[in-house]
Amino acid sequence: MKKILLLALISTMAVSAAGQEGNETDGQFWNETKLYLPSFEVTEDDGSKRKVATPFIMGTIRIGQNFRHFVSERIGFGVDIPINKNWKFTPSYYYIAEQPVRNSRSFEHRLRFEVTGEKKWKNLSISDRNRIEYRIRHNRGDSVRYRNKFKVKIPVRHNDNELFSVFVADEPFYDFRAKEFSRNEFSAGVEKKFTPKASAEFFYMLQSNTGSRLKSVNIAGINLKFTID
Repeated sequence: MKKILLLALISTMAVSAAGQEGNETDGQFWNETKLYLPSFEVTEDDGSKRKVATPFIMGTIRIGQNFRHFVSERIGFGVDIPINKNWKFTPSYYYIAEQPVRNSRSFEHRLRFEVTGEKKWKNLSISDRNRIEYRIRHNRGDSVRYRNKFKVKIPVRHNDNELFSVFVADEPFYDFRAKEFSRNEFSAGVEKKFTPKASAEFFYMLQSNTGSRLKSVNIAGINLKFTID
């Protein structure tokens, strides 16, 4: 009888461990903080100044494995370069250390090149970000992905003063190495500007994956932006 109970206990523990190891869903918290530095400007013939580049630094922390462990730490820098009134070009670099599931670690240098278009009206704004990222990965082959993020934002006003904005966005990922759409991120949330130099974005995101052990990730997040003149 004791042997049977011992075997049953060992079997239960093994099944439980296998279930945790093969877990295909996760709950995570994400935060990205971006600090914009003073812009580089040129003086036009009429004496006005025009921004030609705005550098920034950024850091990201992600807590996962059902909100219990750090699963990603990122730090990087980049620069926004206006093309015209509605378009900008943004090259950037990220260093990434990740441990998305137990007993799995990865390190990556990521070069990102993106062009973003945005059109604003009084009661609506839309933006479309097109990003190419080259991923230099340790112990794995390098890869290139294309990401397209389409976002719709609606301001909420009171007495003609904007209180906050609500938004929805969708971003599919195409992996050129795997030759497939490997991920999709749908998000919705609220954006609040506290001062002209500080704003926050509170969001929920559903991440769906085909090229990862984590097939579905529910994410709550806060993105912060600060500007130094």
